[in-house]
Amino acid sequence: MFSKVLFNLAILSYCFLPLDAFINAPLAVPKLRVVSSSISMQMDRREMVTKSLLLANIPIINKVANAFTLDETNNINLFDKLTPSVCYISTEYKNIAEKLEVDTANIPKGVGTGFVWDKEGHIVTNFHVINKVDKAFVTLTNKKGETKEYIAKLSGVDPDKDIAVIKLDVSSSDGMELLPIEVGTNKDIKIGQYAFAIGNPFGQDHSFSMGIVSGKNRELTAPSGRKIKDIIQTDAAINPGNSGGPLVDTTGKLIGMNTATMGMGVSSGVNFAVSVDMIKNTVQNILEFGSIQKAALGISYLERSPSRSEAKKAGIPYVEKGIIVLDVPPTSPAYSSGLIGVKKTNTSSTYSTLGDVIIGLENYTINKPVDLLNALDHFKPNDKIKLFTLRGEERKPQIIDVILGSFEITTFSGLETEKKSKLQKGSVVPLDIPLKDIAPQVAPRLPGNK
Repeated sequence: MFSKVLFNLAILSYCFLPLDAFINAPLAVPKLRVVSSSISMQMDRREMVTKSLLLANIPIINKVANAFTLDETNNINLFDKLTPSVCYISTEYKNIAEKLEVDTANIPKGVGTGFVWDKEGHIVTNFHVINKVDKAFVTLTNKKGETKEYIAKLSGVDPDKDIAVIKLDVSSSDGMELLPIEVGTNKDIKIGQYAFAIGNPFGQDHSFSMGIVSGKNRELTAPSGRKIKDIIQTDAAINPGNSGGPLVDTTGKLIGMNTATMGMGVSSGVNFAVSVDMIKNTVQNILEFGSIQKAALGISYLERSPSRSEAKKAGIPYVEKGIIVLDVPPTSPAYSSGLIGVKKTNTSSTYSTLGDVIIGLENYTINKPVDLLNALDHFKPNDKIKLFTLRGEERKPQIIDVILGSFEITTFSGLETEKKSKLQKGSVVPLDIPLKDIAPQVAPRLPGNK
């Protein structure tokens, strides 16, 4: 009984202090002698506390000098595994400096992150990391910690997903082994699982942070203004310079690409990553075609529905919902299907006769232009789809079969292009995104929002 009381007193005395203070205490400590009618033993303070905790069924984390816990060891191994697959991206904006008539040295270099996609030297990053740059310098790190810098070529971009692919010409004599990151899948991502971010926040290369997957199916507004869906939310730290870096699980598999934060330029704990399935589809398209193949109707339409007063002033009928088709060029895939735009009178330059108003595409309701863009994202060039329209002043319902065409988005960049696009001439649409608009925008998600 006396020994049991001593053990309990030891627990009460030390349980509010760090356990390491006892486990790692100096060996030269007074020894306590415990005597009972049946036992006689000596033990130092560490041994006494350890045995007391074991008797009380309190778990002990074994950590001794120059050793790590199991979790720490796993994190260390994960970082070592990822380091050669993650690169440092530095960008220059020479042309912008010249336009602003300032010294190039006074224009700060941009910093971002990328990760190795394949053995051919393709690197995946965010579009906003390389938008409008004249040069992108990419630094690789090998397993020995040695580094080498390369000038990147541009493989292709998808501003609508904030994804870009660049290319490095790596020689076997460089001592840099290209180690592609392992790629996961959306269906394996669960809220609450651990998530690890690695990148170059504020230029601090290969910074490692951890958190959890805090949410799924979030939404960002891309630099192009389009909505990016299936975004992953995490509380792993994401700061300026982390953009384009990988978000991985505990095995090192890619689950997303770090892209944005709710913080004003710093990590807020509410951070966002483009999902891995979206990355896979986009990169595959870029590598196969040299660009993103976008399904298109080939028509022009009003960017927004005019108000009653605007419609009256412009000389066109007012419509509450749907997209007013302005023009259907003869080269458009919708032209041969019979889609009709508004018609001008012979005596006036204003539009007077309403053609088709698009209200649906297959199973998708079309109320405004963004609805049409989002609906087209579900289809590929050469897919046959049904358009639902209201035609003319009578708003007569029409169902029109259309075989979708394709177009390519290019961006203004000084980077050398890796290869020419396979798309036909005339289907290229230049997209000029101002630098001030390159960062994705995050909108709060309210309960019940889809």
